[in-house]
Amino acid sequence: MKICLISEYFYPDSAGGTPMVLSHLTRYLQDTAPDIQFDVITSTNLYRGEANSLVRFENWRGIRIFRLQTPKSNRPSTLLRLLAGAAFSFATLLKLLRRSRPDLLFIVTNPPTLPLAAQIYSRLKGVPYVYLVHDLYPDLAVALGVLPREHPIARAFHHAQRGWLHSARRVVVLGRCMRDYLATNYGLPADKIEVITNWSDANAIQPRDKNTEFRQNNGLSGFVVLYAGGFGQYQNFDCILDAAKLLGPDAGVTWVFVGDGARKNDIAARIDREKLDNVRLLPFVPDAEFADLLASADASLVTLEAGAEGLGVPSKFYNILASGRPTVALVSPSCEVARVLQEADCGVRVEQGNAKALAQTICDLSNAPTEVERLGGNARRVFEQKYTLPQIAAHFHQVFQEVSAGR
Repeated sequence: MKICLISEYFYPDSAGGTPMVLSHLTRYLQDTAPDIQFDVITSTNLYRGEANSLVRFENWRGIRIFRLQTPKSNRPSTLLRLLAGAAFSFATLLKLLRRSRPDLLFIVTNPPTLPLAAQIYSRLKGVPYVYLVHDLYPDLAVALGVLPREHPIARAFHHAQRGWLHSARRVVVLGRCMRDYLATNYGLPADKIEVITNWSDANAIQPRDKNTEFRQNNGLSGFVVLYAGGFGQYQNFDCILDAAKLLGPDAGVTWVFVGDGARKNDIAARIDREKLDNVRLLPFVPDAEFADLLASADASLVTLEAGAEGLGVPSKFYNILASGRPTVALVSPSCEVARVLQEADCGVRVEQGNAKALAQTICDLSNAPTEVERLGGNARRVFEQKYTLPQIAAHFHQVFQEVSAGR
């Protein structure tokens, strides 16, 4: 079974969620599934690095990687992002037409126009495609207020997205909330949608004692509440900062933000302007120190802006589960994260935007170490039951086999 994966960013890129997820998944399947051979079409760019910094071709222990020299799409301007994404999509189509026919295509939602290339190729060559939805456009732009729902571009993109989804042989989503959203808003039949969550590395990330090197190196003590990851546009950081302000420095709680992204300057400005002495803003840590970082927390945060339900599932949630720490999630009840918290009793959901409730939840947890330990134990337990890479990869393997066989 020859599978062609298409993603703008891929190995050795470790800066974003999508390239890391796809690199680990394909590496595992290539090494463990004798019936699978991966080719990858990607770009010569790194997500957080110099453009055209990677070689055009690489054989990564059996995975053949073909890199296209196209403009980077992670640009501040929405128009420039769309144009760069379209350039990669067009170059991908040309590359596919010049190569031998694979058994199936495996594509993602970034850049947003990539499914158009897969749809055209599928119609020309009769090759089915599996469509992995990480972030759904134009819905995400509408939810963030970047694009009005009735804008001609939004309406045209929505129509095109409907066609791409229905043309796919199978659509893979990250949670039940996304499945329900596609069924309601795009009329996608249930038998075309497969729910396959993200995962974490069971060996690399394990429960550890919280007295870590990260705590020592950064002078952290007391009850630590951690947000680790990208500071994106569809996370609500204002509510977290409001809760930190309500508790104040005398509560014995330190709120730690570790990462980078579009909202970093906003967070830094609020910390400085409002003199939030109980909040720390720190850069990303190296991959080798990530497990130590997660173990430093007493509780970890997940947040989504209201309106982003069904448009994505925070991948950091599965790292938190693996670390054996409770999750405090500012999400809607329908979000996949909220459902798992309720089903596995491994954390607390707080209503989005309710800073007072968040402050009270953190205060309660900081005064209940036995409860924190119980919730963390449940988190690691459900992770081992459902969210390891071998389990998730087996589900993808099954989908690929069914699509390749025409079922």
